[in-house]
Amino acid sequence: MKVALVSNRGPVTFTETSEGFERKRGAGGLAGALDPVARRLGQKAVWVAAATSDADRKAIAAGEVERLNDLLGYPVHMLDIEPGRYSRYYDVVSNRMLWFANHCLWDELAIRDFGEDELAAWDEAYEPVNERFARAAADHADPESVVLFQDYHLATAPLYLRKLHPRQTIFHFTHSSFCGPDGLERLPRPLPRRVIEGMLGADLVGFHVPDWANNFMACCERIGARVDRSSGCVEHEGRRSWIRTYPIPIDPQGLRERAQRDTALLWRDRFLSGWTHGGPAEGRLIVRADRTEPSKNIIRGFEAFGRLLDRRPDLAATTRFIACLYPSRQSMPEYRRYSERIEEVVDEVKARHPGSIQLFLQDDFDRTLAALRIYDVLLVNPIMDGMNLVSKEGPTLNEASGVLVLSRGAGSFDELGEHAVEIDDALDVEATADALERALEMDPAEKATRAEALRRAAAARQPADWIDAQLEDLGAIQGGRPPATPPPHP
Repeated sequence: MKVALVSNRGPVTFTETSEGFERKRGAGGLAGALDPVARRLGQKAVWVAAATSDADRKAIAAGEVERLNDLLGYPVHMLDIEPGRYSRYYDVVSNRMLWFANHCLWDELAIRDFGEDELAAWDEAYEPVNERFARAAADHADPESVVLFQDYHLATAPLYLRKLHPRQTIFHFTHSSFCGPDGLERLPRPLPRRVIEGMLGADLVGFHVPDWANNFMACCERIGARVDRSSGCVEHEGRRSWIRTYPIPIDPQGLRERAQRDTALLWRDRFLSGWTHGGPAEGRLIVRADRTEPSKNIIRGFEAFGRLLDRRPDLAATTRFIACLYPSRQSMPEYRRYSERIEEVVDEVKARHPGSIQLFLQDDFDRTLAALRIYDVLLVNPIMDGMNLVSKEGPTLNEASGVLVLSRGAGSFDELGEHAVEIDDALDVEATADALERALEMDPAEKATRAEALRRAAAARQPADWIDAQLEDLGAIQGGRPPATPPPHP
């Protein structure tokens, strides 16, 4: 089977140096999930992505992208999109309007409506860029290929490709959560319909977990599509789309190997010695690792920790909180304000309980891996998350029978929730404080049992299983059969 992978970010990004160009793996989990698949397929694969920086654009002109075929074992085609248009497509529409809609963040960020500038960005940037991706896919995928569009950045690209190649086998996967009508219909009209109809241009529409798939089908019903939830099938304008879930796994072996690097071991030793706390390590350690993203609900996590220490002076003397965070989308005012508020809340808690929180605000993966190895409690309390791989990475690496505190808004709750301490409502600070207290005081035998169950659940599936299930289902659709993966449960 020939496969065209189509995503905003590609497998490689470039940086310009005095000696030419340096390459590094594309940011985010998508590159890590899809690159091994493309390498396995070799010349049967092609990856279409956008140039995301000036260095990428210069690398295209210098012929560096063509050389990736020899390096990676498969061809890469990188689109040189005019920077101003790319920014409006990416920053204004994708990472503001659609991200907020997919995560139901309107009220959280006090966003009431959008104006003419945002609507113009949709018409003049988002739709044209999606159409360009579709045309590139049409150029680089033969009629027998399956085309895999990735994420909300390319929500309307499947329909553009469908119009170009009506018989093409097309897949669209959403890596974020999908809030449903409550989120999408806060966008100005006709955007909600355009998003859903664009995604329904695909033969197969994928999400991480049933909640997000069912929310999508609710949106399909709102535009008048015929939805059969028992079969996970949507019919609209004479076409059929299958809706399925593919929860993304982690690579336990690769993660453990990275955690054994010298820099990660050095950070582990520092944490264990109390180096970052200004004194000997004693008591228990709470850890979180996240982007400074409003959907991650970081502020309420710190507020809950502060309230717990307020009412439990004994814990205040023996409990540390290490937060490994890294800035996200700082070009957007909502994100800058959120990052500023994180630091303010941490300072407020530390003013009442000096030395209780160690906050890191730089991306350092080795430091994060070190913290995950030694936590007593891992706090993962998103409002809404597509999956949240940290909740799987932590139990995989942890050596202290650490407890996972997990909110129901995390996509991983389906797989891990029964073995975690649950936060039913991520917006409830007192409930989060209660969950942290329960985790800190859990009996050692119960901690060990839960930790082992979490490790098994996190390792139950491998990255290859994720993409192989999608390709198997697309092959079935090509052959006129329904997907082998069962429909999402209600």
